[in-house]
Amino acid sequence: MEQNAQKTKFDLATWSNLANIGSNSAISGIAQMVNQDLKVTTFNLEEVSMKNASSLIGKPDDQIVGIYLMFTGNADGHIMLAFPPPTAYELVDMAMGLPPGSTDTLGEMEKSVLGEIGNIAGSFFLNAIADIAGSRLSPSPPVVVVDMAGAIMGSILAEVFEERESAFAIKLVFATPTRQIEGRFLVLPMSGSIASKQEG
Repeated sequence: MEQNAQKTKFDLATWSNLANIGSNSAISGIAQMVNQDLKVTTFNLEEVSMKNASSLIGKPDDQIVGIYLMFTGNADGHIMLAFPPPTAYELVDMAMGLPPGSTDTLGEMEKSVLGEIGNIAGSFFLNAIADIAGSRLSPSPPVVVVDMAGAIMGSILAEVFEERESAFAIKLVFATPTRQIEGRFLVLPMSGSIASKQEG
């Protein structure tokens, strides 16, 4: 709780400068784990309301596999990777070196593989930002959830919107150059002062 007193309002300008570097690092981490080339197809930072939050990962009634982490330190926030179930299955196959189509359900082992993908993405993102800003950012263990997009975002964002009407979201869409694999990498910074060493 003492940390919260030291944290400041979300710094849009600085997060904008650092988010692109961190996001590309996160995608690099995923690419290494699944042994695939991945490219960023969309990157933006936008302000969202609770009403529109589920659209960040899909239509409210879309079935989604979400890999969720929180982060704390000099800043607080939430990180999520979101995939349609067929994409999640394919990522498990790639990460485990299995033939395409081998995975068609998510048991404990498959969820563990997806959790590690989320852990790597979150760690790569936070470490890249922390290295530039000279700050400390630590991820929580990942949680894998399978539900409708509206339900996932509603439960995760209840805290985000508890004290505000809108929040800023860093949204990154990535895909393989040759295969129709698309995922969304979502970061919702909450509070904290992150300043690049280059600024000072």
